[in-house]
Amino acid sequence: MSKSFAIFVLVASVKLIEVEASGAECTKIIGRCDKANCATHCQSYAKGVAVLGSSCSFYNLCTCAFDRSPPGLDQPACEVGLGLCNAQCSDSCCNTNCVRKYQNLGGVGKCIFAFDKVFCLCTYRG
Repeated sequence: MSKSFAIFVLVASVKLIEVEASGAECTKIIGRCDKANCATHCQSYAKGVAVLGSSCSFYNLCTCAFDRSPPGLDQPACEVGLGLCNAQCSDSCCNTNCVRKYQNLGGVGKCIFAFDKVFCLCTYRG
């Protein structure tokens, strides 16, 4: 592993921790980081909400953190990836993990196929 890649991974990890520690009210996966600049894409994604941060650490998917749910989106508009679904953790396991993490926000987890992988996608109210 090159030094520059190791530094990139370290910076990305710190940014993710900042997003999680900032008390983000709503996160949203909006696309692949290899297709667009994630931070720029988050800034232009939703009007009327403050962007608290962005991250590409979840399987290179651009995840934006907002101060609240972006307006104009069907509710629940917030979502977060909770890993990959597989034989050991399918829909019921995904839902259990989501409900446990976001029970006060109506969390519901479901395995979905997106971006060439099967993800546990957790939706919740922001």
